[in-house]
Amino acid sequence: MLKAESGFDPNAARPETGEYGIAMWTPAVFEAWSKAANHDGPKSYLDPGDAIAAMGNYVCWLDQQIRHRGFTRDLPALVAAAYRTSDKSVAAAGGVPERVRPHVDKVLRYLADYGG
Repeated sequence: MLKAESGFDPNAARPETGEYGIAMWTPAVFEAWSKAANHDGPKSYLDPGDAIAAMGNYVCWLDQQIRHRGFTRDLPALVAAAYRTSDKSVAAAGGVPERVRPHVDKVLRYLADYGG
């Protein structure tokens, strides 16, 4: 997902959507998930360690939410879609929303490249 989100670039930015850093966090959403970072003090969505730790925390939560909603197949695609939109958007669409399909397809291609 990091490769699809930012190409592993810790300085990546999409100012038009307010997303920044290696995991393309918006500051407000990062703040909610940043507790996963393994150090005391302020955490930053621009710090790769903080961003990746928060991403792991959020992705695990998304997986649980998607399973709780009754989805049991295509979980990598659904989690990638939920990361880009939300678990509620995935549930409302009954799967991957069309507007994020190109991004999800990119994540799945990269996953296949890594042997997943």
